[in-house]
Amino acid sequence: MFCSPQSALAGLIRETTGAVVSPDDVQVIASGASGRAVMRWSGGGQSHLGVFWTADRADNNSFLPAARYLFAAGVRVPRVLAEKEFGDGVGVCLVDDLGDDSLLSVRDSGWEVVRSRYRSAFREVLALHACGEPSAWELQPPFDEGLYCWEQEYFAEFYLGRHLGRDAAAFCRQPAMVELAARLAQYPRCPVHRDCQSQNVLFRDGCAWLIDFQGMRMGLPEYDVASLVYDPYMGLDAERRAVLLEDWAEVSGSPFDSDRLAGCALQRIMQAMGAFANIGHNQGRVWYLEQIPQALESLRQVCSMSGVSPWIQRVFSCLRSEKVL
Repeated sequence: MFCSPQSALAGLIRETTGAVVSPDDVQVIASGASGRAVMRWSGGGQSHLGVFWTADRADNNSFLPAARYLFAAGVRVPRVLAEKEFGDGVGVCLVDDLGDDSLLSVRDSGWEVVRSRYRSAFREVLALHACGEPSAWELQPPFDEGLYCWEQEYFAEFYLGRHLGRDAAAFCRQPAMVELAARLAQYPRCPVHRDCQSQNVLFRDGCAWLIDFQGMRMGLPEYDVASLVYDPYMGLDAERRAVLLEDWAEVSGSPFDSDRLAGCALQRIMQAMGAFANIGHNQGRVWYLEQIPQALESLRQVCSMSGVSPWIQRVFSCLRSEKVL
């Protein structure tokens, strides 16, 4: 049994390495309301991370099988060193510590540094997309019409409704939004990270490494691309984002589909804005509310894209008529 995430990890370390370690030696570096905690332990000249999870969120128990699968497929993800399950969807594992140097860490660095890191991240995301649908465990529900609609409803409920005090239900009934979900659901899918933003790409030995991939599911590759390029945390201008999209096309070896990219970017940014409003207002974490202006700017940039089909243009017009922009 366990008493806390720290004690669970301390026990696993003792069983695995024989090291003398107590819960007080374990530092919690990330935790939240999802029933998941990330911890760091240093000892014997080494540093390792521990991941503790409960069944509070459906994707928590996917971390372990996803980490093993992606590592075996050659994707740069943390190596699982030891694990222990306590039953009822509760467990803890010990993984390599990749450090804290993320894509976000270079946000204020020179453009060539930022661009180089993006290109490295693109290569790793491509490896994830190419690894194939696993059969060893059940992925999270795929991006289908229902999930796209849920993202729109999440945005409407928490950003339009909770943050702006607007009529959330009316937005979700707009024909252009219904069509957006239906159109995106028709495209072929591949494995996607699902939360491929700048804090979830770490750098070690000059290479990108992916973390927080427990939400992995089948979806459109453009969703991950949009998550990176239009990440509000990075605050990039439209010109630099256009360069990065060309870099993606070069690294991937194929031009991006403007409709799919725009549609996925709209979905991703709306989902993020819903999350910022939800966490900011309902959990009192004001930092997330401070990210909304940058997310709104990202949304405006997407809605200025040219060369898209009429169905995407209708979504742009809907967002303007509903005074989202």
